[in-house]
Amino acid sequence: MAIDTVTPRSRRVLLAATAGSLAALAAQALGRPLPARAADGDPMIVGDYHAATATTTIENTSTVVASAGFSGYATGASGTTYGLRGQSDSTSGIGVVGLASAASGTTYGVHGQSNSATGIGVKGLASAASGTGVRGEASSGHGVQGISTSGWGVSGSSTSGWGVLGISTSGWGVLGTSTSGWGVLGTSDATDRAALAGYSNGSSTAVYGFSGSGFYPAAPAKTGVYGYAAQDSSARGVTGRTTAGRGVNGVATSGRGVNGYAGTGIGVYAAAGSGGTAFHAEGRVSFKTAGLATIASGTASKTVTPGLDLTSASKILCTLMGNAGGATTVKRVAVNTTTNAFTIYLTAAATSAVKVAWFVIG
Repeated sequence: MAIDTVTPRSRRVLLAATAGSLAALAAQALGRPLPARAADGDPMIVGDYHAATATTTIENTSTVVASAGFSGYATGASGTTYGLRGQSDSTSGIGVVGLASAASGTTYGVHGQSNSATGIGVKGLASAASGTGVRGEASSGHGVQGISTSGWGVSGSSTSGWGVLGISTSGWGVLGTSTSGWGVLGTSDATDRAALAGYSNGSSTAVYGFSGSGFYPAAPAKTGVYGYAAQDSSARGVTGRTTAGRGVNGVATSGRGVNGYAGTGIGVYAAAGSGGTAFHAEGRVSFKTAGLATIASGTASKTVTPGLDLTSASKILCTLMGNAGGATTVKRVAVNTTTNAFTIYLTAAATSAVKVAWFVIG
């Protein structure tokens, strides 16, 4: 019968074997970082690349004012820096998405701020055909808001999709403010896409521009583009300019292509250089300061109340729309600025009822 011989192992041999096992385990772990779970006060690994196949979620349950689930801040005073940057290569992906689900309060889906002269508060880049650079949704606050002291409040870039897309059920879709730069800047190289577009599902205003101090006035209903300037006589609600095309072009199926209103200034102002045309209309033109008056048979005058304030500088054009009899024609027009009315006089009494067209200018 064979007898097993057990060779005693020294302490040095046991330590060497243990070290070898630990080295093998370490080698297996290389390239496979261990999962990390962090709570308040726990460290976070920064300045490195981390890949995952599942969503990483950071949740903040604090009720302190201005607390955020995730906040990005670029402190560089110069250079092209990003407070928060997101990118998606998917054909239906979104670079940055923010959701503010609170039913009240001043909430922001995405809020970005940059103090650099060339910095960007929030920038999103979508390279896919149907991607979105930045998308924000809010149930009662702002879909996307950007604030900048000298750069762009909100800037979006896309090769074929939307640069910036903001959606809100009762607040502002996109709101951008800047003290010296652009509040919202949209650029597009596409031949069939607008650089800046607005869409209102609630029959309100699609694109709203306000210049002045204080809170924004209420947006009018069923309006494509609305501009409001609340300063002095040099303020402009909407300004359009072109070197050779059309400064302002409005199209409407049944409403008003262009609508201008001024309390004391000029509702619509058109100007052109020596080779241009200040105002051009194709089709019928309607003026509320124009109308028809009928001079009865056997009378030689007719008083008209046009429905607007008349001054000594008001110019009134009149022409007969029929035969008043013989050589009878319009003799003169007398303006009464007290009653805001004018009287049309004929050279003789009309032999039959005749209409007179009138047009008040100024």
